Amino acid sequence: MKQIAIVLALCVGAWYFFIGGRKLDEPMVRDFYQTQARAIAARDADKLCKQLSRKVVIESKTTVMGRAEETTHDRDSACLGVHKTFETFQIIGEHSDGILSMEYDYHLDAIEIAPDRKSARVQGTSVMKLGDSAVQLKTSFTQRVERELGQMRLVHAEDSTVVRLGGRGAMSQSDFFRK
Repeated sequence: MKQIAIVLALCVGAWYFFIGGRKLDEPMVRDFYQTQARAIAARDADKLCKQLSRKVVIESKTTVMGRAEETTHDRDSACLGVHKTFETFQIIGEHSDGILSMEYDYHLDAIEIAPDRKSARVQGTSVMKLGDSAVQLKTSFTQRVERELGQMRLVHAEDSTVVRLGGRGAMSQSDFFRK
């Protein structure tokens, strides 16, 4: 009897590992992005890093003050970038005596679930702002997410971000970053 229970448990575990823990649907995909938005609002870089697959490839084009730069990131470099971004926002917030708040919003334009329900292709946009016009990152993205052992993970992303630095005449950019 004990052997039957062990075999049954192994079969259930194998089914979950190979099949059940890899299926996804649209509510799971939407929840993935909602969780991501909450982590960004909380500036929780570690939680964002947990959403990245070990095999993630992120192809980014970033435009700042008319100059574009293309980069490709793996999980380690993407996590490092998220940590640095949140540290930079922290420094900017401290230099402004804490009056600049961070805002994040996103919109999912399209979610295409693969016929085998093992992945989804998501297109959307996001805007991250620090203050009304101090720093704004506007991103258009196409991403592929998969479910790995019950957890949603980002596997591939192509995004284009435009960074705007402002001040609207109240101060120059160099004055803003000077303490």
